[in-house]
Amino acid sequence: MKLLDLYIWLLLAVLLTFYKADADTLAEFFKQYDKALPPGFEKGDRVVIKCTLYVESFGNIEEANMEYKVYGYFRQYWNDPRLAGRFNRTLTLHGGDIDKLWTPDPFCYNARESNMMMPNEETHTFAHIQPNGNLELSKGVTLLASCVMNLQEFPLDTQTCFLRFGSYGHSVEEIVYEWFPGQTEVLVGNSEMAQFEYKGSNLSSKFELFSEEKFSILTATFYFHRRIGYFLIQVYFPNIFVVVLSWIVFWMEKDDIGNRMALGITTILTIMFLLGSLNGNLPKVSYPKALDWYLLVSFSFVFFSLIECLIVFLFARSAADTQEDKAVVKKRRAPLATRICLALKNCFFGSRTHRRPSETGTPNDESTRYQDDVEMAYGATKTNSVLVDDGHFDETTLRRNRMMKRAEVIDSASRILFPLAFVVYNVYYWSYY
Repeated sequence: MKLLDLYIWLLLAVLLTFYKADADTLAEFFKQYDKALPPGFEKGDRVVIKCTLYVESFGNIEEANMEYKVYGYFRQYWNDPRLAGRFNRTLTLHGGDIDKLWTPDPFCYNARESNMMMPNEETHTFAHIQPNGNLELSKGVTLLASCVMNLQEFPLDTQTCFLRFGSYGHSVEEIVYEWFPGQTEVLVGNSEMAQFEYKGSNLSSKFELFSEEKFSILTATFYFHRRIGYFLIQVYFPNIFVVVLSWIVFWMEKDDIGNRMALGITTILTIMFLLGSLNGNLPKVSYPKALDWYLLVSFSFVFFSLIECLIVFLFARSAADTQEDKAVVKKRRAPLATRICLALKNCFFGSRTHRRPSETGTPNDESTRYQDDVEMAYGATKTNSVLVDDGHFDETTLRRNRMMKRAEVIDSASRILFPLAFVVYNVYYWSYY
């Protein structure tokens, strides 16, 4: 047991020796070095910092909050002549040791959440110091940045998002940021996203005036095109099927207004559900989107099919009323006493009885003639058939036929015009967007 304790103490002593040696080496390296002053401060020179951005991957692009997430590495290169010639090889620093250096203070202007200004001990950071005084500072960054989107062509849109970097406290009199020479776009490791397709990037730099001071700003712009597959499966195809389903009413019975209206109202509610569920996950913008136009026009097609059903039903109902009025014409011509007697006879003996012919063998009795007239009218009324008076069509019959023909023409025309108009609109919509 004593031997084990001895080994432990010896190991701790060795570690302390190495730590003290490293601490002494760093202390000697940074001797007479003031980290509070930027390089060239005594001469009035400004520091030129060249930067690169490597994006490991993109997070979700949220339309509701108009923001997106970026995971990557931000690297800065500059020269500090005060560190030149102190070592004959490259020195690498990590964590808290980097705080012994003067380092820039970059931040992301449009970031809502960022780790760029967190302490080095809490982030993945390293610094390389070359013998000639060139420095490289690399930091792993996680940025949740704002991205103002134009959704007028949603979901057939292309969005432009950007990241803006600059110094928090140093104006152009002290620090100038530049993109590394030869870098024209951001390097991206994994550009695959669920809803968007990465289309490339662009790099730019400029000076902007803030509080009467100019600051150097770097901008990385990203282009994303939305994938349409999800919306084809979840919105467009179901909506097309619903609109086609609403056309079934054109082949239904003209006077079956209950089933016709039930089918039309069901399709309208389905389209309203699609419109509401889609916009629930989007920002409440004040302009219609491309998908809104498509669903609203589809809603109009279904609504007009309901109007067509109502018009056809009114024509068919008018024809039916005309037929019922015609059917009772002759029944009203019979005397009241005769109609009462015949009604009682029909009740007790049936609607048709065997009648004996007159002595002359011809049915010329007046009551018999009225009986035949009333029974014809009664039968025509029960069967909803047209009662023909002496083989001639009167004006009422012609009006009924005209109403039924109009109803049939409207239904026949709707079977062609509605699908044709919907196809024309789809051709225009997909070619425009």
